[in-house]
Amino acid sequence: MALQQTVLKVYFGALSFIAPGRAAKRGFDLFQKVRKKDIRPREEDFFKKAKHFQVKAELDEHKVDQIDCYELGQAEQPLVVLVHGWDSNAGSMSQIANKLVEQGKRVVLFNLPGHAFSVHDTTNLLECKNAVTAVLKHLNPAAGFSVVSHSFGSAVVAYALSKNDYELDKLIFLTNPNRVERIFADFKNFIGLNDRAYEKLLQLTQKKLGEPIESVSVAANLNAVNYNQLLLIHDKNDKILGYYNSLEVKEGNPKAQLQTFENIGHYKMLWNNEVIDNCAVFLND
Repeated sequence: MALQQTVLKVYFGALSFIAPGRAAKRGFDLFQKVRKKDIRPREEDFFKKAKHFQVKAELDEHKVDQIDCYELGQAEQPLVVLVHGWDSNAGSMSQIANKLVEQGKRVVLFNLPGHAFSVHDTTNLLECKNAVTAVLKHLNPAAGFSVVSHSFGSAVVAYALSKNDYELDKLIFLTNPNRVERIFADFKNFIGLNDRAYEKLLQLTQKKLGEPIESVSVAANLNAVNYNQLLLIHDKNDKILGYYNSLEVKEGNPKAQLQTFENIGHYKMLWNNEVIDNCAVFLND
């Protein structure tokens, strides 16, 4: 990883100096690249037993994808939609899904664009927002459904719901990246873009989103969502998304409660029995 970062910094550092616009474009392409990981054995079982269906989604004006969706439970039961994080897949949420089905829930999961079995290998926040919107439109959920999301999926959920008028019961964010601009700043430093190239990268991003990047935050988007309660779960020592993200979302939000853990990890939390039980209790309360 250190060698890869060194190579990236040398390349983008030089390109930023020579052609900042080109460096921004190539950086933007790299930022959208999904690392498709092998489906793990514990995820394979989920994909085998879940009911599979596809939803057509217009991701942007030039890109259409078939979103792979998976369903467990009975159609007449209360609906919970689960949304995975970056570089992951619907199966990563399967342990939570199984628990909720035991509790009498209908659970729908799906692979975000560019992930798992998608023919594409790139995506971004806008495309994922459009995918969530397409899936919800297909499901046409009754008022009072709930959503559980992990990591990047929490930003996607908050963004998508803020652009729609659904009435939700409960939200659970298993970590979240509150401010999207912070992710871009970390990316800038990781690949070594200079300030001129970084400004052009932000311009490309804002053109794609159609709004200033600093306005896209989980906390701000939640203000436009109609929901009853929010549960934030975060490891105090999370090395992927800092604990401060959930503190920021909770601040000034009377609908939110924060459960703090230690040493449950960023990804392993999805298979942690205490986390899973807490999700089930919160949704059944």
